[in-house]
Amino acid sequence: MVELLKVKIPLVSGMVGEMVGSRKVPTHLAINTAHVKKWAQEQKKDLSEVLKRHFEILHEIIDYQLKNSIRVVTVGLTDDDPDVLKSLKDFFYSLSDDERIHKNQVRVFVIGQWYQVESELADSFKQAMEKTKMYDNFFLNFAVNYDGREEVLSAIKLMVRKINAKKLSEDDLNADAIKENLSSSYFPPPELIIETRRSYSGLLLWDAKGAVIHFSSRRWPTFERKDLDEAINFYNSVIAKDKER
Repeated sequence: MVELLKVKIPLVSGMVGEMVGSRKVPTHLAINTAHVKKWAQEQKKDLSEVLKRHFEILHEIIDYQLKNSIRVVTVGLTDDDPDVLKSLKDFFYSLSDDERIHKNQVRVFVIGQWYQVESELADSFKQAMEKTKMYDNFFLNFAVNYDGREEVLSAIKLMVRKINAKKLSEDDLNADAIKENLSSSYFPPPELIIETRRSYSGLLLWDAKGAVIHFSSRRWPTFERKDLDEAINFYNSVIAKDKER
């Protein structure tokens, strides 16, 4: 068990990806959303309209997770622009009362240095986590104010403090120990990472080894449900090729 904000987080292990039709779906799917405001500026689009689409896609991802029985989904909310961050508040408050979340017992969690954002936004995160803390059918993570390198660095700093407090021995320092001290320690590594930009973002950096990384041809604000299907198909093709070797 991992304790954060005095909330017990269930250790999720032994998960196996399921077959949906003729396809295998990953146990843990991660997707990075890229920079919303930058895209709006580049395309000369109204930010409010782009943000509306941004949240529509997030809701579509939740629907896709439930429809395809993907146990763990992690969404990287990359854009740290104040206007974009501020818009998250209503979204997270809506998750707290979302019928899909409660009916399907979806645990909502936020990773990253989200506690550094303004207090009203942080409160919306806390409420969504608090209202879903007892659920364990599905897990929906959001990475906010997140940097993969910082997550690893924070884990190392935490282990140093444990060593200084005589709670951990230097002989115990290994890859498993780092994993156990990550904010994402309670989930298996992602099997599929979807990037909606041209380079790897560092989402779930420590656990990315061995993951299939799919670089979508669509930028985030134009991302559609069929692009999720394309990524799952790509994931299955890689698995099939690996089996042939």
